Amino acid sequence: MGAITEQIEELDFSSASEEDRRGLHEVVATWSVEGSPGKERPLYESVVALWEHRDDIGFEPARFVVAREEGKIVGYAEVRISEAEAHADLANANVVVLPAYRRRGIGTALLRAMRSLLSGRTVIESWSVFKDSPAEPFAAAHGFRVISSMTRQRLDLIDLPEAGELPAGYELVSWKNVAPEEFVEAYVLALNGISDAPQGETMLDLAGNTIESVRKDEAVTVADRWIVLLLHEGAAAGVTVVELDLTVPAVAEQLSTVVLPGHRGRGLGRLIKAHMLHNLHGVKTIYTRVSSENEHMLRVNHSLGYEDTFIYMGVQAKTADLQV
Repeated sequence: MGAITEQIEELDFSSASEEDRRGLHEVVATWSVEGSPGKERPLYESVVALWEHRDDIGFEPARFVVAREEGKIVGYAEVRISEAEAHADLANANVVVLPAYRRRGIGTALLRAMRSLLSGRTVIESWSVFKDSPAEPFAAAHGFRVISSMTRQRLDLIDLPEAGELPAGYELVSWKNVAPEEFVEAYVLALNGISDAPQGETMLDLAGNTIESVRKDEAVTVADRWIVLLLHEGAAAGVTVVELDLTVPAVAEQLSTVVLPGHRGRGLGRLIKAHMLHNLHGVKTIYTRVSSENEHMLRVNHSLGYEDTFIYMGVQAKTADLQV
């Protein structure tokens, strides 16, 4: 085996060969199910779709550096950046190495080479550190600190929960993908109500939505999104958003659920999520992630039938402080 640095190279995913794309998928799929029940090997088509497109909070398609041995991809570093002003200093990143090739310096070499993809970002966050996995000591040894803990949940849509009746003065408005002009301002206000939800110490700004940013996101998002907006006497009171899997329509991801402060304590979060579940025609499985500190939302999801599957952490480091 030659020097590690001779095996590290950038890979343009948009022009990558089928063999290299399959190689990347094998790395992430092996890692995804490693050492824990509740994880599932991701489908090739789903992973490719995720890497080719913006993520659900506006970060651009993935950029890669890869590690090879005799031409085979044995590890990679993935970077996503956003042009949004709120994330001007931040990059999301992930480093994965096949188990048989660990403890040989490949992960460190990938982390070092990854800096060429950062476009000047000064802070890195990774949201793929599984609890009690080898990623924990690797992250700590290379200058990352834990900033959040997240619980991954799954719901198989077999027996739908009762949706319940809306209290007097409330109404629900639903749509798919593009917000109707008359509701877009209320939609933005409801989305930004997430600002006081437990989020740890992340630099991600989930409450910086504007009408302009929402319209831009709608214009470039390729996945179908379903929205249920809760109004009280015509004003925003809450919202929930679900996104269908790009390649497996029977699978969906529950994204934001928000109830604005003046309307909390009435069971409205559960109510709008239950109404959404009744809208998901053809969906068999829905996933979500919740801050492990958000005991209220965890209880709401459990009451709807969600089951906890595993815990993962968000970690953060300044690029100047990376131990590489």
